[in-house]
Amino acid sequence: MAPRRQLRRQPVSALGAVGWLFAELALLLMIIALGSNEHPPVAQPVPSSSSPAPTTSSFVAPEGLLLTSESFTMHVDPSGAGVVDEFRRKMVDVVGVDGRVGLILVFGKSRDPSVPTQGTLVSQQLKDLVRSAGLPQLRSMNDMRAYLGSEGAPGDAKVELFLLNGGS
Repeated sequence: MAPRRQLRRQPVSALGAVGWLFAELALLLMIIALGSNEHPPVAQPVPSSSSPAPTTSSFVAPEGLLLTSESFTMHVDPSGAGVVDEFRRKMVDVVGVDGRVGLILVFGKSRDPSVPTQGTLVSQQLKDLVRSAGLPQLRSMNDMRAYLGSEGAPGDAKVELFLLNGGS
């Protein structure tokens, strides 16, 4: 019977683990870069002789968010009085009547300076009031998020609007 040879395990070095992490990161960045490139429009099928040729292009750009935002700051009254009207007025001033908003980030500042983390309550109150208003510029209310902010006076909310582009 031949003696069994035991394999020695090499200890895993931190340098080897870091190398694998960098390789994974490079692969992830390459996938993101390839996916973010603009793609040319898909070729339209050639019409047959029996169907009339279209006179206008039927290509519609894909819908997406613009990376630049429009913002405004407003006071959120604890009673909620006049908040929706002020929000509507400021949004029309910034976005216009026909603008389409895809994402809204609300950063509320606490009404009580001794408890600064209550700013999320201010932004959540604004979100709840606007959700029930049914404003035409808003695509869906799943795209509005409330956060803690630090700008403005106590009880103010900074509203960041990300507009939609493309689509119909």
